[in-house]
Amino acid sequence: MLCWSPASELKIVEYAEGLTRNLTLLRKRSSSLSLHLDELRHNIQKQMEDLYRTEVDVDMKLRACYGSCRSVPPFSVDHPSYQTLHTDLDQMDKTVSWRKKIAVPPQDIPHIKLQPVNVGLTPSADYKTIPTVQRELLTQFEDIGQNLLVLEESADEDSLGPEELE
Repeated sequence: MLCWSPASELKIVEYAEGLTRNLTLLRKRSSSLSLHLDELRHNIQKQMEDLYRTEVDVDMKLRACYGSCRSVPPFSVDHPSYQTLHTDLDQMDKTVSWRKKIAVPPQDIPHIKLQPVNVGLTPSADYKTIPTVQRELLTQFEDIGQNLLVLEESADEDSLGPEELE
């Protein structure tokens, strides 16, 4: 048997609000980590280019020194390794951009709100004095108002045109 009480409605609303806060925090953190990852990727690419440029300069200077220097250590730029690093960096870019396209969060997540429900007149003071009502504890929760769980969309209905509301 499923028991539904106003206290359980409040718990549901509290959990929903907590989940909404957590989701918002995760989105912000994910966004900041994505920006940090882009910055690190850019730094890696720049360092790779600088390292390659430096190795090419060293190779050119060593080749120029072959005729006039006594001994020249063997040196050559490892072009395939740089090509592999460049390919790996491009693959990482594709993976990150693919994940960004897939992981686009929905723009409008509805929020759960409680709306009071008007159920009619409140019981009179004489109602509480009836022995059956007192024995059955029928007045135990009368101070707790009834609520309706409502999903609140992020777009305001006032901002929508009449054709969008139909």
